[in-house]
Amino acid sequence: MRRFALAVLATTCMDLALADGFREIGREGRLTEYEGELRLSGQFDRRQDAETLVWRGDRVCFHPDAAAQAKLPASAEGKGGTRYFCFSNHRAALEKFQLAALPPAGSCGMSGKASVVITRYTVETGGNVFDQAWLERVEKVDAKTPLACP
Repeated sequence: MRRFALAVLATTCMDLALADGFREIGREGRLTEYEGELRLSGQFDRRQDAETLVWRGDRVCFHPDAAAQAKLPASAEGKGGTRYFCFSNHRAALEKFQLAALPPAGSCGMSGKASVVITRYTVETGGNVFDQAWLERVEKVDAKTPLACP
């Protein structure tokens, strides 16, 4: 009985603690929340074309490079393809990436390469959804480039 209890405890701890310090802190319906600290590099974007604004809203999102994607918490059923997330603290993301309210004339947003630190992560499953993360800080931003309109 003692071995069984230890095995259950060990399995539970492995499920809750992820590499790089993230741990699960709660589940509710389609949402699973994690906290910790994770450094990622990749591409950010703020798409302000009409179609993106309708389905995703005005959000700054991040597309981690391949090595960084492997560090993200996975949903129970797994998500296929390239994973990305949007920042839940949108106003802070605008300030930290130094993004203007409107894109440059003739463009539909801005994009660039960056290294960031996130401290909370929410996986949402089901439907056409995206994960969210709390942007703690931006450590490096390369030159930003305007995005062409679709």
